[in-house]
Amino acid sequence: MPSTEKPVVRHRKIGAYRVLGELGRGGMAQVYRGLHEMLQREVAIKEMLADPVRDKEAVSRFRREALALAAFRHQNIVTLYDLVEKNDVLFMVMEFVDGPTLHELIKEGPLPPEVGAAVGARIAGALEHAHFRRIIHRDLKPANVMLTKAGDVKLMDFGVAKDVGLEALTAQGMAVGTPSYMSPEQVTGAPVDGRTDLFALGVLLYEALSGGRPFLGRNAGEVFARIRDGDYTPLSKVAPQVPKPLADIIQRALQVKPEDRFPNAAAMRRELESFLAQHVRMSYEAFLVGFLRHRQKLTETEALAHLTQEELSIVEDFELQARPPRAWVPWLLAAATAAAGLGAGLAFTQSYWMGLVRQLTLR
Repeated sequence: MPSTEKPVVRHRKIGAYRVLGELGRGGMAQVYRGLHEMLQREVAIKEMLADPVRDKEAVSRFRREALALAAFRHQNIVTLYDLVEKNDVLFMVMEFVDGPTLHELIKEGPLPPEVGAAVGARIAGALEHAHFRRIIHRDLKPANVMLTKAGDVKLMDFGVAKDVGLEALTAQGMAVGTPSYMSPEQVTGAPVDGRTDLFALGVLLYEALSGGRPFLGRNAGEVFARIRDGDYTPLSKVAPQVPKPLADIIQRALQVKPEDRFPNAAAMRRELESFLAQHVRMSYEAFLVGFLRHRQKLTETEALAHLTQEELSIVEDFELQARPPRAWVPWLLAAATAAAGLGAGLAFTQSYWMGLVRQLTLR
């Protein structure tokens, strides 16, 4: 029988922050929900679980992530408030994001094309900011992207980020990242730059719009081989509802050679925004709030704190836009069209065929 006990919270206070409960746990870190009591501000507190004496590389990664986050001032990158040390253990105190991850949303079904493009444009903007500060994320995936109840997109987890101005933590030729989202440069151990993150963004958008990853295999070796060879089914085949201009953007991001992709995150952001300008008539934030409301990730009251009732009604058909047509639908539509055409033809030629019937009857 699964345990019904709540996770044990090991801390009551961390620095100036009172621990309210556990948010999640990974292999190397545990995240708590906390409160700065004097400011009455909710925060997320990330605790490093590695032994600081035995695993010096993990400590270096944790500090590197904190330094990376401290360098950012961007609305689409989670904000770092503090770095606290308690009993030789490090804690990052960060902005608390009250909303689902992109991974959770995709599990419920593909995103409508416009929603995927809006999320992608915000991520590209975050990458543009990070790359300007010479930091490459290297582990971009849906689990590292969150949507807030106010419609903001937040890029998180710079744990394997690389500062191109500093020595890399990993040995030369070692692959770093999550297999299905890694670029050809990462899987072959070649030098990486910001275009590596754009490849991962292409994989993320492909998955967001189709519900499946482009590069799959029975093991990491098969996945790596397909990434290296650019072996995947085009988005137009698995998600025909995605408009061609958006599918073309994703296809360009997934090019094997970095020079064939977008030259930088700003260029990809502009292409996504150009697509959105033709399809979305409200702010991205308002659009995403409407989508979250439709997916029941926030109440109508929470949605109406940011939208008018008219704006909320615009996004009521999200799921219909996102769902690919079934195989029999085109045939049914064709049959209906043919029947309608036949009926119209008979109506217009009624006098002729009625006369023909009378002649045949009198004979």
